[in-house]
Amino acid sequence: MKNLLVMLIPIIFLFSCTNEQSSEPHESSKAQTQIGIEEGTNLKHYFLKDNSTAKFKGVGNEYATFTLKTHYLYDNYVATYEDNGGTVTRRYYKISPTQITLINEQSEAYEEANPSLEELKTMEDISVYLELPLEVGNEFNGWRITSATTTVETDLQTFENVIVLEKIDEQGNLMRKYFAEDYGEIQRDYVSNTSEDPFTVSSVIEYIK
Repeated sequence: MKNLLVMLIPIIFLFSCTNEQSSEPHESSKAQTQIGIEEGTNLKHYFLKDNSTAKFKGVGNEYATFTLKTHYLYDNYVATYEDNGGTVTRRYYKISPTQITLINEQSEAYEEANPSLEELKTMEDISVYLELPLEVGNEFNGWRITSATTTVETDLQTFENVIVLEKIDEQGNLMRKYFAEDYGEIQRDYVSNTSEDPFTVSSVIEYIK
């Protein structure tokens, strides 16, 4: 059962964005509230480099380990391919000056696709992946930025001033995503608080090639 749940966690992370957040806002320090990313932030810097492949080390379940390939399709469109050993999920993102939106997601995507710019422009927004301002308290689609100054230690390097997003799903489980400038998402956590056997599943960036 846990294996099946974790295979679905990447999808839960994205599509839960469309649900309303019903939990009380998390408290943040006054200092954190004043800290954010200045208005000139370029959201293109929140993806890995073009044609790079990152390995994420999983903790808590075998399917939390995955590789993530990143391809820049056009100036404002990015494709990622996430392979967790159970399936490969392809996602297309659109980057605007104020937000990154998910516009397409396909599981069992074992072949790379090359959609035309015209095709991408016809795809409708599914959910908001990241949105300015990247500062504590900003909320979008149920996600809330709870820190802009977190330090995250990984096998790759130590990241500072990491953006942390949190969301509590309808069952009371906590989802958390960590973003670093020039790298994008470097860690994700899923904390089950409702089952008889609570558990935490994490995926943390390990290396890039």
